[in-house]
Amino acid sequence: MQSILDGARAGVVAGLVVTLWCFLAVSSSAQGADSAAGMAFVATAFGLLGLPQILYGVGLGAVIALWAVVFQRLGLRPIGEALSDGGTDRRVAAALVTAPVAVGVVALGVMAVHLNVTSGFARDSFQAQGLALATGALAVAALLGAPLIYGAVEKLLVKLRPDGGAPAWTWIVLGLFGVVAVVAIAMGYRIAQGLHVWSSAQIHIAMASVLLVPILTWLMHLWRWDRGAWNFGIPVAGAIVAAVCFFGAAGWATSTPEMRALTFRHAPVLSSVAGMVIDLPRDDSDIFATGPCDEEAGDCPPQQEDPVGLDSPEHPARVAVAGAVRRGDRAQRNKFESIPDPPQNVIFLMVDTLRQDHMGYAGYELNTTPNIDAIAEDAVVFNDAYATSPHTPRTVPPAFFSRYASNLQWVLPRANFPRLTENNFGMYDVKQEAGWMTVSKTSHFYFRERRGLHYGFDIWDNEGAKSLEDSHDDIATPRTFERVEGRLRKFGEERREKGDEAQPFSMFIHFFDPHATYNWHPEFGFDRGSNNHERLIAAYNSEIAHADKYVGKLVEVLKEEGLWDDVIFVITSDHGEAFNEHGYYFHGQTLYNTVQNVPLLMRVPGWFTRQVDGPVSVIDIAPTLLDLLGLSIPDVFDGEVLTEVLLGRSEVPDRPVFMELLPYTALDKHHRAVVYDDMKLIVDFYLDIEELYDLSEDPEEQHNLINERPDEAAKLREMLDEFMGR
Repeated sequence: MQSILDGARAGVVAGLVVTLWCFLAVSSSAQGADSAAGMAFVATAFGLLGLPQILYGVGLGAVIALWAVVFQRLGLRPIGEALSDGGTDRRVAAALVTAPVAVGVVALGVMAVHLNVTSGFARDSFQAQGLALATGALAVAALLGAPLIYGAVEKLLVKLRPDGGAPAWTWIVLGLFGVVAVVAIAMGYRIAQGLHVWSSAQIHIAMASVLLVPILTWLMHLWRWDRGAWNFGIPVAGAIVAAVCFFGAAGWATSTPEMRALTFRHAPVLSSVAGMVIDLPRDDSDIFATGPCDEEAGDCPPQQEDPVGLDSPEHPARVAVAGAVRRGDRAQRNKFESIPDPPQNVIFLMVDTLRQDHMGYAGYELNTTPNIDAIAEDAVVFNDAYATSPHTPRTVPPAFFSRYASNLQWVLPRANFPRLTENNFGMYDVKQEAGWMTVSKTSHFYFRERRGLHYGFDIWDNEGAKSLEDSHDDIATPRTFERVEGRLRKFGEERREKGDEAQPFSMFIHFFDPHATYNWHPEFGFDRGSNNHERLIAAYNSEIAHADKYVGKLVEVLKEEGLWDDVIFVITSDHGEAFNEHGYYFHGQTLYNTVQNVPLLMRVPGWFTRQVDGPVSVIDIAPTLLDLLGLSIPDVFDGEVLTEVLLGRSEVPDRPVFMELLPYTALDKHHRAVVYDDMKLIVDFYLDIEELYDLSEDPEEQHNLINERPDEAAKLREMLDEFMGR
């Protein structure tokens, strides 16, 4: 009983320490909150973190008490006296060694089964079932084989010290366990720091949550204090208070936007626990314009359900005629101003995970992108271009189909990598139907045909793509470029043979680098700095420079083949990358500009070069390219034509630009953002938190103006609600 009380008391103290630590960690984020919010946060933290610590302590104390009884019945108490016997010492030491050896055998066996058998299964569910069966079988085998392991270890100990000697094997084994534990903790800490997924505060608080209870329990066992309040009062009172706080945590944590932000977003460790324990009210019924459908069953709706009247300016025929008239007028004006017609060939290059403010033309202090910078000098550069989402599966399709992800038609839209239905109609479908040779050159897990992106392509080449796990360390750009070069050589040869009669082409190219995990390229060695954060950024910059090298090679091939002035050349990215500017690393978790603001360069040979300010989106690429080629633009497109902007005859369209972080299997979050002029509103629909930023004064989005400019926030929220059909 005493050990259980020691554990409970240790849990109370550890819970208070962790709670105070969390409060101090969010103190900067809590500036401006009143004292009531501070007390509510402390109570919430103690309930969600303190109660698990107390239960952890009680459980640990119970285990100690149980083993004390076992030792008593085995005649091992007091332990010091029992281990003075050489035979007992060997048996205890052998038993201690047998347990981890048996567990290790099971772990190695499961790993071997996965590498040689289950990794080849097509479905994750089959892999899980196979591994579960293998684990069960190996566990039974380990239990049956444990006596053999025990006997072998005991014989080994006898051989190592045949004369017996002073009994010390148990203490040696325990000492080795201690050394291994310390090394494992140190390695785990180093690995956790190196991953850059969690902040230092998160790692430290998590480690304290694991280590404080056993350390405090041991100390309380060593130094007894014979006081009723200490022995009974603190454990009982602490458990009661923690339980009350736990059951009140849901109400306190969701009471105000400030509390929701502190509890679910800013508080280290607490935010993870709160997300698992507290169910937030949510209505996801209108996240997607169309629900999941089955093409084979024929229940996928057509792109346009309601017919448009003949007298409506939005009727497809009227839109097509208006587009033709607009292009005719522009052609006449271009001729008068000696502006050449756009080429009929297109190169659309998407460099993955390319953050705009790490590029030279955007003012970055390091020479990461000399080749892209050279293109920027001869192109129109959009400084305020936005990806539609913070991750690939919901930005690449919008770029092809000029529709926000929530407006596209998917099979299982909430999957990590959802599949598009054939009903979606995009720019490559238009080009293919108009007689263009449409080619895609990629080499990555995402671009498998089963994603549904290949519709509209004559050639869909994803040769050499790795699995999802292997792709993170992959250097894909060189092998992608090799196949791109071969195809461009063929286009050049055909152009030289047939001249203007050559079939026009439109090629999509994807360079996977510089996606994490970043590979260090010695030829692009930037200063690695003095800490993990700086080393991570240096590695990312090295990857950017490596990708830029192949952009330069691509331009060289186009020039060698005489195609450089015969193609419209577009460069963009699917998203950027975060480096803890808002408490996150990498991408896919937020809609801040570090992840959403992407490069967008459009080079039309012989046209003007300029840098353009004002919000545009990757969904504007498709309608602009179709307009440049003189092709009809599907009326379902969400994007705007930027041709007049390219010509310098107008500013960017006066309309809001939207971004979406939609929930999917691996991340249950629903954020949306809208940018209009210089203002940006981000809404977390699950936490009901709004953030307003003035990008002209605060481009790094550090000062939330939601309470200072409510009228502007309301205007943007109205735009966002209208976009969502609310």
